[in-house]
Amino acid sequence: MSKNPLKEFVALRESLLKRQTELQAELTEINAALGSTQVIESLPAVVKAPQLPAVKRSGKRAKNAMSLKDAVLTATKAGPLAKADILTAVGKLGYQFTAKSPLNSLNTFLYTSKAIKNSDGKFGPR
Repeated sequence: MSKNPLKEFVALRESLLKRQTELQAELTEINAALGSTQVIESLPAVVKAPQLPAVKRSGKRAKNAMSLKDAVLTATKAGPLAKADILTAVGKLGYQFTAKSPLNSLNTFLYTSKAIKNSDGKFGPR
C-alpha cells in the first residue's frame, strides 16, 4: 500500500512549522536571559555576507615605456635566462617595478604567461 505523497508533504510541513515556532520561542527565552531587547520575528531565508571596503593602493603605478611582457620577451630574445638574470635585464631596459618585491611580480608573470616557456629554471619565449 503506497502512501499519499500529498498527505506526507502536508504532515512534514506542519511538523517543520511546529519546530520553527518552538525554536523561535527558545530564541526569545535566550535573548531575555541575555538581556537582549531584540525579538526575532522570523529568520531570514538567506544571510548575506558583509561587504568589505575596497582596498586602496598606497603607491603610484610606474609609467613604463613597455609592458612587463614586452620587456621580458626582449630580454630573453637571445636565449633563456634565469629569473635573477631576467630581472637585471628588464631593469637595464628601463622597466621599473613599484612593488616591494620585484622578483615576486616577475615570478607571477613568468609562471602565468602563455608567451613564456620554462626550461629547467630558465625562461624564454615560446
